[in-house]
Amino acid sequence: MASLLTFLVAGTLLVAVDGHLLRRSGTAYLRELGSTAAPLNQLVTVVFHLATLGLVALIAILPMDLGGEPRTVVGRIGALLLVLAAAHAVTIWSFGRIRARHESEILTAEVARRS
Repeated sequence: MASLLTFLVAGTLLVAVDGHLLRRSGTAYLRELGSTAAPLNQLVTVVFHLATLGLVALIAILPMDLGGEPRTVVGRIGALLLVLAAAHAVTIWSFGRIRARHESEILTAEVARRS
């Protein structure tokens, strides 16, 4: 039971820290979107938090015995770090797609205006 709680606390902290970093970098990355930047950033980071916290819960209940509680907790944290890396990459990719779509809309409007 102690190893489960240790993992849940560590996992929640890792998700919170990574989510905070994503929110800060998303704000800077999407700044050029103007008034829509903050709501889009919040939406993307909320999805990140919900998805990764769900994965923390699933990893916590997966049957895993690596030869004792400390090794099992470390193994679970390792699995979580890999999942967090993938989730972080998907989130950054989402920010890039949002920004690229915005830039495309600006270019399309500029071409239409000049035509």
